[in-house]
Amino acid sequence: MAQVLIVEDEFFIAEHLRTIVTGLGHHVVGVADSAAQALELVHGLPHPPTLALLDITLNGELDGIDLAARLRARYGVPCVFVTSLADPETVARAKQATPLGYLLKPFVQQEVYVTLEMALAALAVTTAAPAAPEPAGLFVRDHKQLVRVDFVDLCWLEADSNYTKLYTCSGKHYTTTMPFKQVEARLPAAAFLRIHKSHIVALAHITALAGQAVVVAGHQVPIGRAYHAALFSRLNLLKSADL
Repeated sequence: MAQVLIVEDEFFIAEHLRTIVTGLGHHVVGVADSAAQALELVHGLPHPPTLALLDITLNGELDGIDLAARLRARYGVPCVFVTSLADPETVARAKQATPLGYLLKPFVQQEVYVTLEMALAALAVTTAAPAAPEPAGLFVRDHKQLVRVDFVDLCWLEADSNYTKLYTCSGKHYTTTMPFKQVEARLPAAAFLRIHKSHIVALAHITALAGQAVVVAGHQVPIGRAYHAALFSRLNLLKSADL
């Protein structure tokens, strides 16, 4: 349910809009007939409205386009213009206010419904919370502190009974009590691949293939027979390679 402000200087049109908007399941937070009254109304609300339906021709010094700019700048409230004006000059001015819609009078309920739905859908996209950033690494206990092992520095991982060992390209290694499968689930799938029942490697750090092993940071990590196809499909192998 959207919280809608209506700004319209013709009483019967304002009431018609109120009836339609409430009939569509939204809440009208107030009706004003001038920009000054609308700004005062919004200032007194506990929360800004979701959007405003604004006539362009209003009582007072400011018109609806001026009001749209102030509502967005001061309160972050977007607008839909509801007007009989469709001349190029007015439309060009209205575009500068970046409205979510432009509804021409006379209107019917279905037109208001479609305009509101499109406006709210566009608003939902622009106000959606940004996705949380992907983690850059794993935090592992090292003596009495937790240290971050960056994915870019992680060369390979090895299962050791109920423990998991992490080996970095900088020469450090860590041991965690988290089971191998749980650690694997926290790795970015695009960068790491299991090549053995007890080994995972960082694909970017493979420098050679040596028989039944890959070379990572100067160490040979075994390749399980069941993992050959998956590994080779992820490597940029030349057809002439003798493997």
